[in-house]
Amino acid sequence: MSSKRPFSSTARASGAVASSGLPPISLYIAASSSGKGRKFKPELSTFDYEPSNTDGLGLQKGRTIEEKRRGRPDSGQDSYFAARLGPNGTAIAFAVVDGVGGWADHGIDPADFSHGLCSHMANISLNTSDSALGPQELLTRAYAAVIMDPQIKAGGSTACVGVADTDGRVRIANLGDSGYVHLRRGTVHQLSDPQTHAFNTPYQLSLIPPHILRQTMIFGGPMLQDGPERADLSDHLLGHGDVLILASDGVWDNLDAQDVLKTVTKIMRDTGAWKIDKNEGYVVTDRIRDLVKQGQVESQKLRGTLQAVLAAEIVGKAKAASLNANRDGPFAKAVKNEFPYERWTGGKVDDISVLVLVPIADDAPVKAKL
Repeated sequence: MSSKRPFSSTARASGAVASSGLPPISLYIAASSSGKGRKFKPELSTFDYEPSNTDGLGLQKGRTIEEKRRGRPDSGQDSYFAARLGPNGTAIAFAVVDGVGGWADHGIDPADFSHGLCSHMANISLNTSDSALGPQELLTRAYAAVIMDPQIKAGGSTACVGVADTDGRVRIANLGDSGYVHLRRGTVHQLSDPQTHAFNTPYQLSLIPPHILRQTMIFGGPMLQDGPERADLSDHLLGHGDVLILASDGVWDNLDAQDVLKTVTKIMRDTGAWKIDKNEGYVVTDRIRDLVKQGQVESQKLRGTLQAVLAAEIVGKAKAASLNANRDGPFAKAVKNEFPYERWTGGKVDDISVLVLVPIADDAPVKAKL
């Protein structure tokens, strides 16, 4: 089984953070996706997260695996979730997960692992009594639940998991080559670095049945099985009007951070969420408070919240780039760098998933200078 996946060229700037010093914030989240080989329909594939004590994005419904499969979004082998951390909690946990497609060669649906992992993370989040639960521990518990789940026979995935608090603190555990970018007023503030064993071979959680392990012992070939303890941990502060984006490698193989920034900045300026001040550069406007509410933003294909339009637009841009044979994205550039004699050009077709978080300060508008 091939456990390889596309390289993603990003760099990370992070570090431990203390209290934000900002007023309490509200967290507005939306997700959008498009499965490989399927037409992107943003109006059917984009969802806002509505805080609930009993439900969350990505929480699978149904008793049988067939029922659960029918209720999944159009994300292919990718998955995502967002859920409140504990009953009546104020923190929100969220993630983007990318299933390892090579399991299909063994008759395994890779989506069962990725969607199961997100569903277990959502369920654990909703029911935890630990208000300080961090993303690595959440991933650890959910991975253990996947291993014990009789409906998930095998599989593997990368995972980018976050927990955001109302003081603006965000903790992220990133395993593999899904990742995040944190945008602040027209700039890339922070972004993740992919974890790879080698080119096209990301770190990944795995559930490997005994018979496949025996086959590898006989015929050779590595079976990658990285634990949650290998995740790259980072700590961030969100400011009023920032944009935090988590995405699968279907985005990062086709768009770099500057491409994403350009897409987001255009929407933020066109809607009036950000504007340019002649003295301060980009600033957050008070209009953003209305834009994150339902039905306030209209794009060419979607009318909805600011965060939903951002998520759908990034998916759409990545989808178009993946199908463009004349534009070399990050994956094509990485192939040429690693293998100069390979004739790979254009985009990289894949499942694409994006989760967007926009924090809004709860009181009067602030101009955070972090």
